[in-house]
Amino acid sequence: MQQSFSRWGLAGLLLASFHAPLHADIEDAESIPFPVLDATPSDKSSVFPYLTPRSDDAPQWPPLFKSPAPETLPRGPVASKRIAPMSEMDALPAPPKIAVIIDDVGYNRRGMEETLALPLPVVLAILPETPYAKKTAQRAHLQERITILHAPMENERELKLGPGGLYVRMEEEEFKQTLRADLDNVPYVKGVNNHMGSLLTTQGQHMAWVMDIMTERSLFFIDSLTSAQSVAHTQASERGIPTLIRDVFLDNVRTEEAIHRQFQQLLTRAHQRGSAVAIGHPYPETTAYLQQRLNQPLSAQLVTIDHLLK
Repeated sequence: MQQSFSRWGLAGLLLASFHAPLHADIEDAESIPFPVLDATPSDKSSVFPYLTPRSDDAPQWPPLFKSPAPETLPRGPVASKRIAPMSEMDALPAPPKIAVIIDDVGYNRRGMEETLALPLPVVLAILPETPYAKKTAQRAHLQERITILHAPMENERELKLGPGGLYVRMEEEEFKQTLRADLDNVPYVKGVNNHMGSLLTTQGQHMAWVMDIMTERSLFFIDSLTSAQSVAHTQASERGIPTLIRDVFLDNVRTEEAIHRQFQQLLTRAHQRGSAVAIGHPYPETTAYLQQRLNQPLSAQLVTIDHLLK
């Protein structure tokens, strides 16, 4: 028994001597429970391999929890919340876009009132020197609707243009002065498109004169494309003037069925090309159809013309 006791006593003494520095370290660390991961023992030789010394440096992010990249952190009241970047799978393609222009506005009150009642993205192309030209332009301006000058241009069939007509026979100064007067007659316009013009729009020199005035007045130009040989769009593009080409005429046939077919063609082209432009007229059939159709869900987005200009 005495031999056994001496063996156990010796083991106890050895253990006590081994743990003595650790007990002292815990007391020095204000009784922080084991393991003491950030305490610095007085005896550096007694530090266990998995215990780290105290450091005044800022703690480093562990390898599995890296600091968020600065660009992923929002600013303002929610700056403390991390926003994950959007993945490409979450990004949806932009919807196709359509724009609608109503030509020949200004002849009568009915046409003025019915076109002004259409959704605001619809553009009104106003003929100069017509009875309701200025009133329509003024009311459209109060709506913050885009209006353009519907400039009368000579056609191949020698149809009458009315006041403010532009003709091939005109010299440069008369031509430009006439176009300036047309623009002055219709206030607030942002651009121009051609009324008729199957002859004039094929004349390079005359369309260059038109584009001189577009540059002078900072206007855009819409080619109604009344002739396949039109050079209007090309002239505008070469001069850096914002421009578009008409894709669809809505109401060459004035029935609801025909207008509907043309409107569907407009949507089809928008889906094929990303955008499309339609031109209609202030016929009762056209305005009634558009009033209903444009206030229904569409497979393309109706936008103001400036969203499509290039």
